[in-house]
Amino acid sequence: MNLQIVTTQKNIEFSVDWAEFNTPVGNMVIQEGHVPMIIELSSGYELLYQITNGPLESMMVVQGVAHVTRSGVKILLPIDYE
Repeated sequence: MNLQIVTTQKNIEFSVDWAEFNTPVGNMVIQEGHVPMIIELSSGYELLYQITNGPLESMMVVQGVAHVTRSGVKILLPIDYE
């Protein structure tokens, strides 16, 4: 599955097995084939994702939106995160 993180300064992509994030309606784990949706990310929680054949990665989310499709997730963030 494709994970794309888009900020005002850069656009990075990963091949991942899954992504996990928190929303106002609860925690969500997204895998390939998930129902499409657009949802607000809760601030102050980590975005977790498992790189395909690689390590578990994370980043703190202050504000953002997730666009989920059957083949991937696009995370839209208003500022750069390290």
